[in-house]
Amino acid sequence: MVKLSYILLTSCILTACGGAGEKAREAIKDSGEIVGKTVGEFGKGVSEGLEETFQIRINLSDALAAQGIELGKIDLDDDSGGTDNILVVYMMFEHHFNDTIVARVYDTENLEMGRSSQTVAAKAGEATFFEFHFDKRTNIDSDSKVTME
Repeated sequence: MVKLSYILLTSCILTACGGAGEKAREAIKDSGEIVGKTVGEFGKGVSEGLEETFQIRINLSDALAAQGIELGKIDLDDDSGGTDNILVVYMMFEHHFNDTIVARVYDTENLEMGRSSQTVAAKAGEATFFEFHFDKRTNIDSDSKVTME
């Protein structure tokens, strides 16, 4: 009788521990998923914050805006000797356009530090990227002021 009681008690304990182990594994798995999602969302938030912080803004002249020009994506590129000295601008045209556009870059003290001209020709309804190449010493930063006229 004692042996039977011992066997039943041991069996109950092993069954209970097995269930607790499974519950512990489930809790760890759930915690891992929560941490993984949180880290993923944090990383995404940091990435979006950096992208917003380093986003270049261009002041388009009233004259160009009146001619039906709109700006889309703006990016920076490097040539072989410079850093962030190529301004890449996606331009959309409401009307036919064929003229020279001048882009200027100013530093934080509003001093001009670069100027680039580009002949731009497009038909009404077209949209495409244009590159404005600046001197290799012109380093366009997120706090630089950029104008197009």
